[in-house]
Amino acid sequence: MRILAVNGSPRGKAGNTECILQPFLVGAREAGAEAETIYLKDKKIEHCRGCFSCWTKTPGTCVHKDDMPELLAKLRPADVLVLASPLYVFTVSGLMKDFLDRMLPLADPHMIKQDGRFVHLPRYGEDRDGDLRKVVLISNCGFPERHHFTGLVETFRLLTWGLNACQAASILCAGGELLRVEQLQESIRWYLEAARAAGREFGQTGCICPATQETLDRSLADPEVYAQKANAYWDSLIARPGDQTGNCPEPEGNGLVSLAPVVPEKGRLPLSFREAVAGQAGSFNIRAAGDLRADIQFRATGAEAGDFVLRIKGGHCEAYEGMTPARRLT
Repeated sequence: MRILAVNGSPRGKAGNTECILQPFLVGAREAGAEAETIYLKDKKIEHCRGCFSCWTKTPGTCVHKDDMPELLAKLRPADVLVLASPLYVFTVSGLMKDFLDRMLPLADPHMIKQDGRFVHLPRYGEDRDGDLRKVVLISNCGFPERHHFTGLVETFRLLTWGLNACQAASILCAGGELLRVEQLQESIRWYLEAARAAGREFGQTGCICPATQETLDRSLADPEVYAQKANAYWDSLIARPGDQTGNCPEPEGNGLVSLAPVVPEKGRLPLSFREAVAGQAGSFNIRAAGDLRADIQFRATGAEAGDFVLRIKGGHCEAYEGMTPARRLT
C-alpha cells in the first residue's frame, strides 16, 4: 500500500493537524504500508486560473510553472491519498483548496454517467488491480463539537465522486487546540494511541474498525469546560485599554513565563500543582473581579517545587511561572 499524505496546515509540522496525521502514518507503516508526507506550506502552488488549458491547449499540463507537477507525479501511483487539513471556515485551508483545484489536469474533461451521476473520469488509468484510489480525511477544529465538520464532510463526499475515488475513512477531532498543550499529553494519550491504531488497521484492511472509530469520535474535553478555558486563554492575549498602566508589573523583563490554560477531562482533578494554578486562571469569575488588581504568588515545595503567579487585572486572570516582586499575597 502506497500512501501519499498531504498536510494543508499553514503551520506544517507545528500544527495540530500533524498531531493526528503522524500517529496515523506510524500505524500504517507498522502494517507494512509506504507513506510519504507533503507539507503544502513549503510548496509553491499558484491559484487555478480557470483557463482550462490543462484540458484543451496542453492536455494534462497546467500553464503554471510551480511545484504542482511534482506533487501530481507523486499522487498518480499512490493507492491512498490522505488529505489532512485544519477546519477553516467549515472547510479545508486555503493551501489545501489550491492543491485540490490544481488537481484538474488529472481529470478528463468529458462527462459520463456513472452510478446515476455525471462525473469526469481520470485522465490516467493507473493499474490498481481494478481498485479505486482510497481517500482518507483528517481534520481538527478549534470548536469543541463535531457538528462543525458537517460542511467539510459533505465536501469530502462530493470530492471523492469527482476524483472517481473511494471515501475510505475520516478522523475528525473537535477541540484540536488541546493536542499540542504540553500539560495535557498524558491525559489525551488515549486519543493519539487510537489514531495510531487506526493507521495500523487501515494499513492491514483498508478501513478503520468500528471500535477504534468510536474512540476517535469521542470528545477530548467537556464542551462547556473547553469553551470556558478557551475564552480565558484569548482574554489573556487580547490587548485592553489600560493594560500598560497601574501598579501591577508586566511579565516582560520579570522572568515570568505564561502558562497555557488547562482543560482537563470532565470530572478529572488536576494532575499537578502547575496544572491546578493554570486551571484557576481558566475558571476565573470575571463578573466578581470588578476592578481588582493583584498579583498572587504561589510557592510550592516538595516533589512539585516551583513558583507560580496569578495576575488579576482588567477583569481577567492570567497564570505565569516565576516570581513577581509586587505580590499582594503569597
